[in-house]
Amino acid sequence: MGEGGNGFPSLRAGRRPAGLALLGWLDDRRAPRLCRVEGAPGSGKSHLLAWLIAGCTADGVPEGRRIHLVLPAAGLGLRAAVWQLGNQLDTVARTPADVLAALAADDRPTTICVPELDRAAEPDRLVAELLDPLLELDTVRLLVEAPGTVFPREPAPAVLDLDDPRWTDRERFTAWCAGQDADPAGYPNPGRALGTAAPAGPAPLAELLARVPDGPAGLPGAGAQPLTALWTAARHEGGHAPLLADPLLYVLPDPAAVTAGLDAAGLDAAGARAAGHPLALAWDAAGPALVDTADAPVRAHLLRARLLGGSEEALAAAQRLSGAPGAWAARWARWEPGQAVTAAPGAGPHRGQWFTADGNGTVRSLSAATGEPLGRPLLPAPRPLRGLTVTANGTLLLLDAAGGTELLPADRPAPGLDPYALEEAVSRLRAAAGEPSAVAAAGRLPGAAPALADAAGAVHWYQDGRVHAERLHTGPVTALAATALGADDPRGGLPLLVSGGYDGTVRLWGPGSAPMAEPLDARPCPVVAVTADEGPDGLRVAAAWAGGLVRVHRPGDPAGVLELRPGSPVRALALDGPLLLLALADGLLAIDLHRP
Repeated sequence: MGEGGNGFPSLRAGRRPAGLALLGWLDDRRAPRLCRVEGAPGSGKSHLLAWLIAGCTADGVPEGRRIHLVLPAAGLGLRAAVWQLGNQLDTVARTPADVLAALAADDRPTTICVPELDRAAEPDRLVAELLDPLLELDTVRLLVEAPGTVFPREPAPAVLDLDDPRWTDRERFTAWCAGQDADPAGYPNPGRALGTAAPAGPAPLAELLARVPDGPAGLPGAGAQPLTALWTAARHEGGHAPLLADPLLYVLPDPAAVTAGLDAAGLDAAGARAAGHPLALAWDAAGPALVDTADAPVRAHLLRARLLGGSEEALAAAQRLSGAPGAWAARWARWEPGQAVTAAPGAGPHRGQWFTADGNGTVRSLSAATGEPLGRPLLPAPRPLRGLTVTANGTLLLLDAAGGTELLPADRPAPGLDPYALEEAVSRLRAAAGEPSAVAAAGRLPGAAPALADAAGAVHWYQDGRVHAERLHTGPVTALAATALGADDPRGGLPLLVSGGYDGTVRLWGPGSAPMAEPLDARPCPVVAVTADEGPDGLRVAAAWAGGLVRVHRPGDPAGVLELRPGSPVRALALDGPLLLLALADGLLAIDLHRP
């Protein structure tokens, strides 16, 4: 292996024995499931783990040696740690129990590396409420940088103490010192050899406040680093008041530092609810999306979206964040849990509307442009729905949780298939589909019937008296959308179907032609929603996965992929030109997509 090689970066200061020891622990399934790396300041703990992470997360590393999850703990509190692990596990996690449930559902071995646990904002709480409980799962192994930390569930961990000379090759250490103009008498501590072993203490809060320009206009120029230090200092010393009222002071610093600061100020999830603090509430709601977002303007858009639809104070804070650059911006939001488990864009007489159905099967319509409620279609017998769609003449097709279908004609139908033709088409589709799993209609194709997908992975389209079908997925089709290409062409448009599967793939199919050979997109978790629409600036296709990620594609333009996490599980999507509507577990959100 040497100091580098086999996909590993250089491991300096004679630390080859320590590196081999950690690789040996990874390889030995009989070893304790907890390995603790410790040593005095400057001993190279973080350098050693960075080397191991780089080599053991690379492509092609053997599965038994792979590090699956990495939780950099410096400055991290429990809440942010849960959000980060949830994102890596492709789930929206808000409690340690959510993380444990996601890992318990997967019987594959999982190795989690936690660098700098001793520098976490809440190291004891992280261990007690998250990391130690993870050791309840016999599939989980932990590698932590945590001198002296006690894990009750693993009282006899493997320990790699870098102060022990046997983990440092003296000859290589001496050669490294010669190249660094360092003192080899510092052996085996590289920091002591360089004279940098003592860490600098935190700057006082007053000193940091003096560095921040006065007035809101100067804050963006202050930069992330001093503002991050400001939140960290406030966490240590108190005095959060100057930080809690201005949304710019939330979105510019490192989000983990902001979250830890809010926790220390008593404005964690429960504290924010008790205090009714709009910014802290919005921060908690968007937290799973914010914590791993490196771009401050994107964090501004995410926080602003959560402030829309709130109190006057919340709207004033949202206005403060308006104008941030980016590929999207929220237009309106209605934050209320349980509003929608499925949704669809309107068509025909319902053009410009959005239809949603809640868990009880109550269907509502609202304005796509403003979010204003417009009414509730009268259903003969409301029941839990799996899907709904709107045909070109305005007829609603409902797919219930048991696989049954029902058509609700519009009061003033637009041109399109009459109720008898629609009944015939749906009946033929159901006979071909087996167990229906999703429905969709191309609202701008008057002569088209709805499409139906099934639990066997096939998509079915009815045209000219016969059913056309293609098996597009391994396992059930979990999401389906239909649109028209060239709908404004006087010769008529062509149907395009977009399907998402439990297999994590998103596929395109134009009935009457062969499906695309390769998926438009794929991820290692189920697709929960898809949508598509062709506007004046071309075709857009959006998909959402169970982990809370949404991607908007412009097919044919590989660089034109927008990726966003709204911070909550996605239930449904609808595109109306450049307006993307998202039905989330905790509300409804409409965003304007800006052309790149």
